[in-house]
Amino acid sequence: MKRLIAVLFLLLVLIAISTLEQIYVNKFLYNLAVKSDQVSQAIEIDDKNLERKEVKTSFENLNSFWEDAKNKICYFTNYEKIKSVDESFVKLSTAIKNNDSSLAIENIAVIKEYSKLFTYFMGFNINNLL
Repeated sequence: MKRLIAVLFLLLVLIAISTLEQIYVNKFLYNLAVKSDQVSQAIEIDDKNLERKEVKTSFENLNSFWEDAKNKICYFTNYEKIKSVDESFVKLSTAIKNNDSSLAIENIAVIKEYSKLFTYFMGFNINNLL
């Protein structure tokens, strides 16, 4: 009887931890998508002048969010996937500094796409359990 109670308790703890992990990942991915959309919208307003305050502010918000979250999110996915998003952030930063709108639009689209793909990589599905 004690073993059954211990097994049930551990199962409940595992379910609670998994639920909290899923909530954190969903919140992270939602915030990443929203903040990258803000950057994308700021770029599209006037794609000839990326040195505007709106673009810089929205990019700084996105970049600071990413820098804060990436060390935590690496517990939920492979670091190689995070590294590729980091590369897109570097390219986006360079594009904004160089006022290269086509490269900026391309890299913000990549970041937005990763926010969708990470749902599969980090979310709950059978492939992640195996």
